[in-house]
Amino acid sequence: MEKAIGYLGDASSAHQLLVTLNTTLLTDDPVIANAIQNRNLEVLQKIWHQLKGFAPVFCQDALVAEITRTEGLCKQITSHQEQSAALSASELLQANLQALQLEAAAQILQAAAITKPPTP
Repeated sequence: MEKAIGYLGDASSAHQLLVTLNTTLLTDDPVIANAIQNRNLEVLQKIWHQLKGFAPVFCQDALVAEITRTEGLCKQITSHQEQSAALSASELLQANLQALQLEAAAQILQAAAITKPPTP
């Protein structure tokens, strides 16, 4: 969250964007799985492109680079080997995004526990 607060300027904005990120990752996960299964690289490329908007705010540089690299692999498919590489990279990225979603959910719960008034 420190990185997000630094990027956005305040904790409230960072929390709101974190909630949006969490919702997006939950919604996109089954779409990603379906696109991988059906070898739909166009759908994958669009999802990776959209996630690049969130990535610099919440993700380590390595994950940002992985999103960018995977999006690029999904864009330029001229052979079966390139398609396989793009799908493999997408599977790995999906697993990393699932971990990110769990971290986001934990941060949201932690923030709720801190701001929730005590029960009488």
